[in-house]
Amino acid sequence: MSFDPDPALRAMLEEITAIPGARGALVATVDGAYFADAQKSLDASIANDLAKTVRRMVVASATVGSPLAELLINFGPARMMIVPLREEATLAILLERSTATSNVRRLLKKQLNALRRMFGPGTGEPSESSLIAVAEQPEDEVDRLLAGELGPVLRDVEACFTSYMLRVGKTRQQAERGMRDQMREWLLCCNPSPYTFPLLIEGLSQLLSNDQEIRATFMVNVKDAMRNSKIWGGARR
Repeated sequence: MSFDPDPALRAMLEEITAIPGARGALVATVDGAYFADAQKSLDASIANDLAKTVRRMVVASATVGSPLAELLINFGPARMMIVPLREEATLAILLERSTATSNVRRLLKKQLNALRRMFGPGTGEPSESSLIAVAEQPEDEVDRLLAGELGPVLRDVEACFTSYMLRVGKTRQQAERGMRDQMREWLLCCNPSPYTFPLLIEGLSQLLSNDQEIRATFMVNVKDAMRNSKIWGGARR
C-alpha cells in the first residue's frame, strides 16, 4: 500500500484538490489508497477505508454487468465523484456539493488518459465509448438529470407547470427558473426517482399560488402526466 504516490501521480492529485470546492482525491486499488500527504482532509485510516468502500462499489457494479463510467454520490452538502481508471484502480474525489464538479470534469478531460497509463495497460481498460460518455456528460446537475431516464417525465411535468404559471399571470422565464430551482432542491434533499416525485410536485405547487384549488388541480394534472410515463408505470407495478 502506498499512501504517498510517485511525484507525477501526487502532482495530479494535488492539482485536482487545488480546485476550489475539492476536498480530497485518491486512487483506490486492491492494495489500498494512493493519495498525497499534503491533503489535510485525508489521513491513512480514512483514505484506506474510503478506498475499500469504493472498490466494493466498483466490483459490485461490474458483477451485475453495469461497469461504471462515472458515479456521483451525494452526502448532504458534499458529494463523491468516482471514475474508474483501470479494472484495479478507481479515482475518487471528495467535493463540495454544488461548486467543484464542472471544474473537476474539465481538468479530468486533460488528465484521465495520463492517470490510466500510470496504472499500466491492465485487463480492464475502459472502452472508448466509456471515455466519451464521461467527457460529454452535461456539467450542470439539473441538465444531467434531464438527460437521464427521468428526463421525459420531467419535461412533461415542466410543460404542465409552465401552463399553470402562465394561467396565474407568471412568465415562461419564471416558470423555467422555478422548475430548475425546485429540481435543485429535489436533488439536495433526496435521490430523484419516481418514488420521490411528490416532493418535487409539492414544491412546484407552492410556487403557483396560495389558492388551494389551483394547487390541487395542478397536482392532479401533473400526476396524470407521471402515470402516462413508462418509468412511472414500471415503478408502480
